[in-house]
Amino acid sequence: MKRFVDNIKLKFFKTPLSFRRGLGLSASDGGWMFLPVFAGLFLLGFFFARSEKSDIQTIKRTQILMGTVVEIQVKDNDREKAEFAISKAFDEIKRIDNLFSSYKQDSPVWKINNGGSNAAKLPKELLELIIFSDSLWRISDGAFDVSLGNLIELWGFSSELPSVPSEGKLAEKLTASGWKNIRLKNSNTLLLDKKVKFDFGAVAKGYAVDKAIELIKQRGITSALVNAGGEVKGFGNNWVVGVQHPRNRNEILSKLKINEMSIATSGDYEQYFEQNGKRYHHILNPETGMPANDCQSVTIISEENRMADALATAVFVLGPEKGMKLVESLSDVEAMMVNSNGKTVFSRGFNKFLLR
Repeated sequence: MKRFVDNIKLKFFKTPLSFRRGLGLSASDGGWMFLPVFAGLFLLGFFFARSEKSDIQTIKRTQILMGTVVEIQVKDNDREKAEFAISKAFDEIKRIDNLFSSYKQDSPVWKINNGGSNAAKLPKELLELIIFSDSLWRISDGAFDVSLGNLIELWGFSSELPSVPSEGKLAEKLTASGWKNIRLKNSNTLLLDKKVKFDFGAVAKGYAVDKAIELIKQRGITSALVNAGGEVKGFGNNWVVGVQHPRNRNEILSKLKINEMSIATSGDYEQYFEQNGKRYHHILNPETGMPANDCQSVTIISEENRMADALATAVFVLGPEKGMKLVESLSDVEAMMVNSNGKTVFSRGFNKFLLR
């Protein structure tokens, strides 16, 4: 079986709404004796206007994209430039959603999943993310796997009525899932055994955040933050991000300083249901097809958000011991985990990001 590339050099965000004040001036009709006063007021108004223009503003916009709330914040003294950068960033996220969605029928991923063929030619960008996903599959010993579409459909987490599948159905879908059933041929053609289906839900949002930040920087912005449902990246001025407690929705577990870095969190509280008194969540163990159960949440800090996104899932599946071992083996990656008993553990370098 031909495996892809081993390239894992990786890269990887907040602000209040501010507003512009206007100065209204009026002149009296009283004659020439009021001219110095009027002139003084005019000059004062001009000075205020110039000072106003140099003030840094925070412009914040939100949209529902990729199945979540995406928030973009930009700090700049030119509102028009900031609004344009935000607009272009949202357009980029939409483009990526259309490329990697397993639900939109125009998406290459949907066509591969539903095409009825065991071979599929890949657009360049999809191929690159598959190569990246292959690298993560290998360094995580299979804990990160984007070929679990059949299992995800079986559990029904994207539907209104998810449920625990029967053992027979689970065994059937396990056979039709897994990276071992995928091979790359002729550099851009995938061979898929047993009708394997892709689901890039554990990496596509992180990739979209990276691309959005890249576009914002290209527009001359020096401070911005993008948050796609917990996949967060920021650059510029002192961004602080709160990580939600996995059991207390209104409690912040930690506040993190993340300038020029990315954060992603995977948790068993994001998508879950309860059946017969037991919690079942959407982060599946590729070996068993069942939800991984050794963690409540995992937060990863890294340079690239796609890496943070993918690793948060992989480490969650691996559990505290194996997961932390993987994190400590990687450069420029840190982790905070809440294990199944509610205990919080940190990687060696995580403390430097904590806001005290």
